Amino acid sequence: MSKTLIIVGCLVLLYAVAGFAVDFLPVDAFQSSANGSYLKIVPTDESSFDWAQFRLPVLVVGAILVVIGKFVGGKN
Repeated sequence: MSKTLIIVGCLVLLYAVAGFAVDFLPVDAFQSSANGSYLKIVPTDESSFDWAQFRLPVLVVGAILVVIGKFVGGKN
């Protein structure tokens, strides 16, 4: 059970870190451009569900799952 919590926590952390990292990726990374435009996650519609707004809570939940998996499981 503790290994499962650690694996799930790591996957959730990976999702959160990728969500934060995508804001820093240049739009045209493989083309030469001097305008310096970057990707930014924004909702396309007011009525649409935006996964980007949950990046920080997902980061916290992932860290909590990893900590619980480390300390609750004992020695495996």
